[in-house]
Amino acid sequence: MKCYVGSSTEPSEFNFVTACFSENAKEAKKMMWKQGELSEDCDYEYIFARVVRAPEHDHLFGKDGCTDAHIIRNEWTLREMGWMIYGDQRCSICEMAEYDGKWPLCEHCEQCTECGHDDGCESGADQAGGGS
Repeated sequence: MKCYVGSSTEPSEFNFVTACFSENAKEAKKMMWKQGELSEDCDYEYIFARVVRAPEHDHLFGKDGCTDAHIIRNEWTLREMGWMIYGDQRCSICEMAEYDGKWPLCEHCEQCTECGHDDGCESGADQAGGGS
């Protein structure tokens, strides 16, 4: 399966609004139109729909447990693709989004749990037993 992303030919706020894994672009466009946010982003005018191949995300296929063509709704997968929820902050190390608080950033060093704390971080010192 191949990864595709879709949006309007005249994108408004975001470059892409939906993503999927599919065998080909034609199937991806139909799927994103019917099941994703593509139709709304295009003001329900199919002629304005665009689908772009995203081969850099092909390796994520199946990591969410789906083994057939599908719209990507899994938050872990979308986050790995670099997507975010409006208003999210990004980790100062890996630059991945906090995804509406599901992967919270430390208020002191602004790093996600996966990256751990900065060496001089107050929260990191507290968790190690060295804080005040």
